[in-house]
Amino acid sequence: MTTDVGEYGVYHGAEVHLHITGSIGAALVPWWIHWFRHINQDVVVNASISRGASRFVTKDAIAGLCNGHVWEDEWDDAKSEDWRQGRTGDSDCIIVFPASLDSVMRLAQGRSDSPALMMMQVTNLPIILCEAIPVTNSVIEHWRNILHERPNVTTAPPVVGIKATDRDSQETGFNLPGAIAMANELIDASREGDGVR
Repeated sequence: MTTDVGEYGVYHGAEVHLHITGSIGAALVPWWIHWFRHINQDVVVNASISRGASRFVTKDAIAGLCNGHVWEDEWDDAKSEDWRQGRTGDSDCIIVFPASLDSVMRLAQGRSDSPALMMMQVTNLPIILCEAIPVTNSVIEHWRNILHERPNVTTAPPVVGIKATDRDSQETGFNLPGAIAMANELIDASREGDGVR
């Protein structure tokens, strides 16, 4: 069942995986999961929580809102072995929400020192990054460009948000509705056989 909200926030897949990383925006993720599940009541939501994210949100809070597998991004907590094959249940895509600067850089460098990173390094599933990057420079842009060479990786469209530090306005990729729209495009394209991008 999908709540009638037009197309806004409606997810075209049957299952999604949220990887929550260490940004202050992680504190807002429970509200966004609640919003998503209200609109998409039959969609299974899986989640993994990085060590950095656990400074801002707890596994218990996320598990209480998700209806799928929830695990900390630690080797001893990732009970399922799906991540070894780049899978997370039957998820149609992976949304990194928020995607902290550290997580984006680690993914771009090919690091696989946690179950979620390994999953994202070897998966063919679409990966949508909701970047929560405070500033940018040539080094950050270099690694982001390398990451975007992967045909299954894209970013959520930026929106104007408020910085936690000084309350000024700034563009941010912390945009779950935009990530859902991107996921829908990628899922629909893969179903039509057009590839991931």
